[in-house]
Amino acid sequence: MKLRIFRFCLAMTLTGCANHPVDCAVGFVHADCLPGTAGYADPERFTAEDDKACQSYGLQAGTSEYADCRIKLRGQHKTGVFQ
Repeated sequence: MKLRIFRFCLAMTLTGCANHPVDCAVGFVHADCLPGTAGYADPERFTAEDDKACQSYGLQAGTSEYADCRIKLRGQHKTGVFQ
């Protein structure tokens, strides 16, 4: 019985450390999804949208505020917070 509990705990621990192949395949976004899977979010595809968004806040390209805005948005895309 103890061996079964140990194996179960080990399996749950290892599952948490693995990438998310099933999630990525069906479209859930994770930072470690591989390119070509439905859950992969290429941050570069948002470049034009992010530029427009930051400029709509009144920020000018080349300023540190604009750079901070772009970095924040890029980070959100990488983590899948916003799609």
